[in-house]
Amino acid sequence: MLPMFYKQLTAVSSATHTDLKIEITGYRFAVSANVIPVGISECSQLLFHYPIVFIKADTGYTPVAVVGTDTGQNLFVNNDGDWLVPYMPAYVRRYPFMVASVSEQSQALTVCIDETYPGCNREGRGEALFNQDKSQTDYLQKVSQFLQQFELDSRRNQVFTARLAALDLLESIEVTFTAQGAESGRKLDGFFVINRERLKQLDQSDVQELHQTGALELIYQHLASLFRFSNLFNV
Repeated sequence: MLPMFYKQLTAVSSATHTDLKIEITGYRFAVSANVIPVGISECSQLLFHYPIVFIKADTGYTPVAVVGTDTGQNLFVNNDGDWLVPYMPAYVRRYPFMVASVSEQSQALTVCIDETYPGCNREGRGEALFNQDKSQTDYLQKVSQFLQQFELDSRRNQVFTARLAALDLLESIEVTFTAQGAESGRKLDGFFVINRERLKQLDQSDVQELHQTGALELIYQHLASLFRFSNLFNV
C-alpha cells in the first residue's frame, strides 16, 4: 500500500527521465487530508499553525499535524490549490518524490517519483531532473538531500515516540468543536497527546534523560501546539 498522496512510484533514472520536468502546480493533491504526518524537527515551526498530535501506526505512534475537522477536509488548501499559511509540512513539500528500498534484501534507497502528479511533463515546463550529459541537475540533487533528511527525521520520530510510549506518557483524547452558527458540535478522536500529570510525575532521572536528548523540548512544543485546535475554524 502506497503512502498518502502517492498513486504509483517509478525509480528516477537518467535512462527514462532525461526529458521529464517538474512544474509545481499547487497542492490540490492534499485537499482531502485532514492530518499530515510530520517530523519532530519541524515542531518548532509547525506549532504556530497546527495542532500536533500522535496517531497509532503499525510501528507504534506517528506525529501528525491536524489540518481539518472532518475526514476528507484540509482547511489549509484553498480552491486554487494554494497553501494558506507560511509553513508547509515537509511531507507535503516532498511530493511527488519519495525514497524507496531497492529490494527487500537491501537497505539502499533510491529516489522515486509519482508520475501521475499533474506537474510531471515532457513539454519543457519546470525543473529538469537530468542534464544533457545525463548527470543529475542541481534540482534533483537538492531533492535527494531533502529526502534523505526526511528519512532521518522519520527514524528520529520512531525513537521519540517509542520513548513516550515506554514512559506511558500518551493518552487518547476526544476533541469536540462547535462552529459558529452550528447547532451541534463535531468530534475528533483517534488522537493521542502527552498527559501533563504523568509528565509531572516522572522520575528526575527520566526528566533528565528527556532533557539531554532534546525530547523534553519537543514535548513542550507539542503541548503548546494544542492551543491551535481553537483556530481550525479560522484558518
